Amino acid sequence: MNNKRNTLQKKIVFDAFEQMHNHPSAGMVYEKVNAEYPGISKATVYRLLSEAADEGRILRLKLSDSSDRYDVTTRKHCHIVCRGCGAVADVDIDFDDELFAKNAVGYEGFAVEECRLEFSGLCGECAKKENN
Repeated sequence: MNNKRNTLQKKIVFDAFEQMHNHPSAGMVYEKVNAEYPGISKATVYRLLSEAADEGRILRLKLSDSSDRYDVTTRKHCHIVCRGCGAVADVDIDFDDELFAKNAVGYEGFAVEECRLEFSGLCGECAKKENN
């Protein structure tokens, strides 16, 4: 029975996640789920997203100055983050993280574990607010 419930909870959480195209945090997914299914705990949402990221089914984004965000797109790509509101969007450019990592190997004694490219700036709405 518990496995069946977990399967239903998993479906609810990932249905909500897949409807969100804003690279949500686990907290944002929880808020969406909780609005319709208050019986699903915050811990369950966090656990399910974390497990899916660990398994490579979704992408965990460790963005500067932000809690982890999640992305349904797992292929290599970059992100742009608004420094005003925290909005995150995909940037589809060729990005050879392996080439960057090779050039950094051994630099100052570091062992490269991950390479990511993140752009930051202001989204259109925040730029309008800042200019007024």
